[in-house]
Amino acid sequence: MGEESGLTRLRMVSPVIFDVDRHRIPARKDEPEHWHYDIRFMVEADPEEALIISDESHDLAWIDIKRMTEYNAEESMRRMARKTLAWSND
Repeated sequence: MGEESGLTRLRMVSPVIFDVDRHRIPARKDEPEHWHYDIRFMVEADPEEALIISDESHDLAWIDIKRMTEYNAEESMRRMARKTLAWSND
């Protein structure tokens, strides 16, 4: 299930790791600053399934991947978009 989207109709495209992201999490309360690692896999969602807004996701929408940087220009997201486009052109 999509943790932040509520999506349930997901299909693993490949069991191979798609991307690894490392970023710092700032110190808060009893937890010191530390590195956080995201291990990412490529999954395919049903674009007809309704997105669910939750406390973790306030603004969800299906967008054209070529326009992704208009919504999130972080290098981590740009890297995944580049990899997705390269994969889909193979």
